[in-house]
Amino acid sequence: MLCVSIRCGFGRLAGFLTATSDDTDTTERYKQADLKSKTDHSSVYTFYVLPLFDSQPTVPLAEMACRALENGSVIVTANARSARALTFLYAEEQRAKGIEMWPSPQIFDWENWLNHLWQQISTSDPAAPLLLTPWQERMLWKMVQQADAALVVSTDGIAAMAQSAYALLSDYRRHGERNTTWLETDAEHFRQWAKAFDQRCRERNWTSRSELASLLSRAIRAGRIALPAQILLIGFDRFTPAQQILLQSLREAGVIAEDSPAAPPEAKSRTQIVADDLQQELAACAWWCRKQIEEKGPIRIGVIAPDVSEIRAEAERVFRSVLMPESLDLSIDSAPMPFEFSLGVPLKTVPAIRAALLLLKWTTSPLTEEEISWLLLSGFLHRYPAEATTLARFDFRQRAAGALSPEATLKTFLSNHVPSFFATRMKQVLEAVKPGSSTYSQWADLADTLLQIAAWPGYFTPDSIQFQAVQRWNRLLDEVTLLDFAGRNVTLAAFVQVLEKQAQETIFTAESHHGPIQILGALESSGQIFDAMWFLGADDSHWPLSGKPHPLLPKWLQRSAGMPHSSTGIDTDLARVVTQRLAESSPECVFSYARQNKEGELRVSPLLSSLFPRETEIVPASTLLSKQPDNEQTEALETLQRSSQVVAWPAELSAGGSEVLKRQAACPFQSFAARRLQARPLLRTEWGLDARQRGSLLHAVLENIWSPKTPEPWCMTTLDDLKRVVSEQRLDEALRFHIENVFREYVEEHADDMWMSAYLESEQLRLLTRLREWMLYEAKRQPFQVAEREICLQDVSVGNLKLNLRADRVDTLIDGSHLLIDYKTGDVSVSQWQGSRPDEPQLPLYAAYGNIADVSGLLFARIRAGETEFIGRVAHAEQNLFSDTPSLRIPTNQPYDESMLDQWENTLLQLADEFLLGEASVDPKHRTKTCQYCDFPGLCRIAEESSSFSTGDEGNEDE
Repeated sequence: MLCVSIRCGFGRLAGFLTATSDDTDTTERYKQADLKSKTDHSSVYTFYVLPLFDSQPTVPLAEMACRALENGSVIVTANARSARALTFLYAEEQRAKGIEMWPSPQIFDWENWLNHLWQQISTSDPAAPLLLTPWQERMLWKMVQQADAALVVSTDGIAAMAQSAYALLSDYRRHGERNTTWLETDAEHFRQWAKAFDQRCRERNWTSRSELASLLSRAIRAGRIALPAQILLIGFDRFTPAQQILLQSLREAGVIAEDSPAAPPEAKSRTQIVADDLQQELAACAWWCRKQIEEKGPIRIGVIAPDVSEIRAEAERVFRSVLMPESLDLSIDSAPMPFEFSLGVPLKTVPAIRAALLLLKWTTSPLTEEEISWLLLSGFLHRYPAEATTLARFDFRQRAAGALSPEATLKTFLSNHVPSFFATRMKQVLEAVKPGSSTYSQWADLADTLLQIAAWPGYFTPDSIQFQAVQRWNRLLDEVTLLDFAGRNVTLAAFVQVLEKQAQETIFTAESHHGPIQILGALESSGQIFDAMWFLGADDSHWPLSGKPHPLLPKWLQRSAGMPHSSTGIDTDLARVVTQRLAESSPECVFSYARQNKEGELRVSPLLSSLFPRETEIVPASTLLSKQPDNEQTEALETLQRSSQVVAWPAELSAGGSEVLKRQAACPFQSFAARRLQARPLLRTEWGLDARQRGSLLHAVLENIWSPKTPEPWCMTTLDDLKRVVSEQRLDEALRFHIENVFREYVEEHADDMWMSAYLESEQLRLLTRLREWMLYEAKRQPFQVAEREICLQDVSVGNLKLNLRADRVDTLIDGSHLLIDYKTGDVSVSQWQGSRPDEPQLPLYAAYGNIADVSGLLFARIRAGETEFIGRVAHAEQNLFSDTPSLRIPTNQPYDESMLDQWENTLLQLADEFLLGEASVDPKHRTKTCQYCDFPGLCRIAEESSSFSTGDEGNEDE
């Protein structure tokens, strides 16, 4: 194989031709034991253990690696990223020499090197055992646990733990300890499983991958493997006993192990940065990286963290804003960042792969509303760009349709008038699905077919990351087919579950673009070369890394073998080796930590003080940040001004209902967004009826109860009618009649769902109980007649603002006046009508501008279990509402009067004028409470102002 130097994108080409494994560091478990090397100068082969870094980190390693490769040596690194970095370094050396073509260098990470050696055996020896893949081994562990399946919560989880426990025993050469009974219950269960596992492997000539080092050791002693002239190990902090035995086998086969000569030490600059919190620590690191690049040009910076996954999201945000603030502008095309993470992400979370998994899952089980929306709008199931807009509108309407379940099967979804182009493809997908059981290979072929029918991965040309993700997906399907080794058929649902789990555990990392800043974990940074290094999180909580002993192995066994996390001393020793290696990795080293996190105060890691007692300069992070410009981080952000000139609302155009003034009072921007911008919230379906649906059903029942069109003997329009029905003991019968009518559509739609049918029955009973209490309460009133129900008020104008209003109910009283009633099920108060920005202006609006003559009161009808009552203002309450004092809960010291009406008229007119003139300031009346219930958090940036969310909210909070 030849490598061709192409100036444009050489790094990807070199990485591709090298054919190394994913960026996941699967070799961390090989760093737990020391290798004591010996030298035999009479041997014909040379085996070098190369230090992680020379004192001059860039030149000596590159020269030594290049010389070794030119002499036909094989280089083995501790992890895949180190192998790729060294491959790139070698290619750069070749290009610097003017060479355009060269043989692909023999650079492997440890796992790939073992696989490379095993291929020699498996291809030449027909009797060689089948080397199980990790997922084949996982399946075998599940099979041997079937007898104890009732004892475990998750068979998948226990199988994974058993697999890792077996690997630890292999790595530390402690399988012999399984010959005696283990007293710990969980450990004894595992010992029995391991016995059954070994028996099945012997019967079928299978072997665990964790035994590969031992198998290769025996093959080397038997002379069955051709060894290279030289082997260089780069970046190993420690070796496990299994690795030591393999190296000893190489030594016995004529390989000499000797340390490479070290260059004279160079003076190092070590600094300790102390930050107030993680955000300040990351900001200081990002600005330091920026300064390094600005002053020194193209250099390679390593940002090391004990656990990159813990800080990844926050680190990416801070580094993006400091190093490439223009990337925050969504209108600018994306470009490679000057930094990249070594840690990949689960393949399942990559958008294209998520779409594929969701579609396959949809063929066998329901998806949630959020999953369906994401899938429809993702673009990965679209043949043309225009399909996205059509499906987005359909999804919006579907969310507002009032479904009772937030989940839907594909078959149910297709019954909802889906756009034809999408419905046609999805019906073809369902038709292609076959019932019953099949092999993994057959299901993998079907998965490919279903995705092709569904137009996956969409119409757009994939970028590099998506292309790589799709390629990894195809490899994943191939890996799943290997599960046929057990000779078992599975259903499509089981196949999809396995596929989804493997995609979750498969770490995907796009090919490196060799950015100047590499963000890595502490253990995976071995074998890397940096011109400057910053170690984050060097506090006593995060470093050394801590963990718990393996739950399926006896603790005494783990401690005696020196397994990871079996004692604090073992973890500390490893951390000491890594810290020393990092401190010697580059001419300039920075160690930082935060004084506190959400769990409490932190102190510097004791390793720093023990390794570098006097030679480290201590600098506060605030000092470093004070030297940076204040405005550079936000220079790419747009600043919105509160004051703006807006075109006035057209006087001839209706602005809608009372909601426009309610929003204007709560926050002018809400009203602006809802009416001027025509923004609508994306509703979310809950299990069963939500508050909006319950309110609509309540209104519908009450409208029908007081309808003159209701058949006898349940027709009611006056107090006398209500008393007659009550006296005849037919109130429940009348209420059931109306409740069943309004629930009929829901009941018929879910007639085949026993759970939903039972739920709807309970909801009807619940509503019956509430309305019975309400109707008996109203039966105590003074005489009245229901004049209007759900009436549309005509020609409503508040100043020049036209509105369309609908009143719940208007009663005519004995004196000919009218009472306005608004049904409510939540908390209400007359204080919500007060002030220049009333919380509930609806009833005052009806009274002041609704063109209803002789209004004598406004009432909230609170229909709530145990709290049924009228709340409001009424003129002459004893005469017009209740004569008996216990039922009269309306305060008589503040009756409804003309002065109250005048005040409401002025308040509502002011709000209407503000809306007409385009007042759209972001000014929530109750601060956090107003914003909490706002429909438009994505349009408003007030959340970025911390002062806006103080605990001391202003104004009346009664809602």
